[in-house]
Amino acid sequence: MATTLEMLWDSVLKKIHEAQYFDEQDFQVWIKKTTLFKIENDSAYVAYRSSITKAIMERQLALFEATLSEEWGNPVSLILIEQKEMEQMMPEVVVEQRTNTLLENKFNPNYTFENFIEGSSNKEAYAACFASCNQGSHPMFNPLMLFGNSGLGKTHLLHAVGNYLHTERPEAKVIYMYSGDFVSILIEAMKTKNIHGNTVDKVKEQLLDCDYFLIDDIQNLQHNSSQEVFFTVYNKLIEKGSQIIITSDIHPKELSNLQSRLISRFTSGLAINISKPGFETSKAILKKKLDGREDLVTDEVLDYLAMSYSSDVRDLEGKLNRLIFQSTLFNPDVIDLKFATEHLGKEPIVEQKNELTMKTIKRSVSQFYGLSISDLEGKSRLKAIMNARHICVYLSRELLHLPYMTIGKELGKRDHKTIQSSYTRAKDLMQKDQAFEIAVHKIKEKLL
Repeated sequence: MATTLEMLWDSVLKKIHEAQYFDEQDFQVWIKKTTLFKIENDSAYVAYRSSITKAIMERQLALFEATLSEEWGNPVSLILIEQKEMEQMMPEVVVEQRTNTLLENKFNPNYTFENFIEGSSNKEAYAACFASCNQGSHPMFNPLMLFGNSGLGKTHLLHAVGNYLHTERPEAKVIYMYSGDFVSILIEAMKTKNIHGNTVDKVKEQLLDCDYFLIDDIQNLQHNSSQEVFFTVYNKLIEKGSQIIITSDIHPKELSNLQSRLISRFTSGLAINISKPGFETSKAILKKKLDGREDLVTDEVLDYLAMSYSSDVRDLEGKLNRLIFQSTLFNPDVIDLKFATEHLGKEPIVEQKNELTMKTIKRSVSQFYGLSISDLEGKSRLKAIMNARHICVYLSRELLHLPYMTIGKELGKRDHKTIQSSYTRAKDLMQKDQAFEIAVHKIKEKLL
């Protein structure tokens, strides 16, 4: 109904605009931002955001009533009401409107399969995403999960799926959203739950009306109630044969903030890692970015950038953009290696580090010892696992200054006395065990 009223009011405003009853600026600033949110008992309720809008419309109330009556097909009287009052009267309509806005598919036209540079680090992810666009009613791999560090092309592939389907299969219904938007939608819906118990259900219905559900950065879906709703939506989408594609910065088994039943379902499909691109792929990305302007930059500079900044594709492209910008200021004949090192040399060439958390500490320690996160959080008392656990505790205290209780909660729900004892043991080993001390320093260097 909300969509019908929105289209009706758009038609009314279009007629009034074309008839030039109002000054162009007044119309755009004040009139256009009104909302028709309800027609009941021959009364049409229109929400305004400013008292100026109200004053302008009241002077021409008969005009709005006549135009709306003509478009509606029945005579109606117009009632003007402030936006805040409308939101209090009909919160479920507001939620639906906001949800519709967030669900609008605004795919970046620059992110397509054609301009995605394939290499050994991402060819499996590319192939899986492309295949998902050209399969039957029952997806072979569902869900499809792409994981890897930020800036390696996961979002590009999600947008590529959306753009491809829009062109090649316009009948397919596609929902793309960032996990944070998913949380926002549900929080808004839950605010009205006490008065309008079906609001969350309506949001679920909107989310289920799709053939493809693409969700970015699932690791940020940390709100418990949102996870409950996502679990329900996920299961129903799988049942109806909708393809789900998810991205994450880390492997699904390391998503410790998500419910175990969600993680179990994520790993039941196909999880593909996108890693740091190799030299040739990085150079190809730079050439694609130049797109016919290769004469601006020497091949030696492309080699330098590809070797130095390939850990993050966005950063790689950003460094090229910076050099091109600097060349407009200093006007060199060509961007050569001397010019590049002069203007990028002020910036340290280091691999981008993620925010330091207990999660990153656990991941680094487990990788160093060849263990899993569950090994660290488990109850095994093997020496290698115990030492790794001690290092986790030690670094969490030394680098993050976390209380013992917090560390224990993140490390298998251990009590604070156990963690305090582990920290004391780690300090003791730092003095007595050279191998242990070296391991601590190497892991610390990697983290910092």
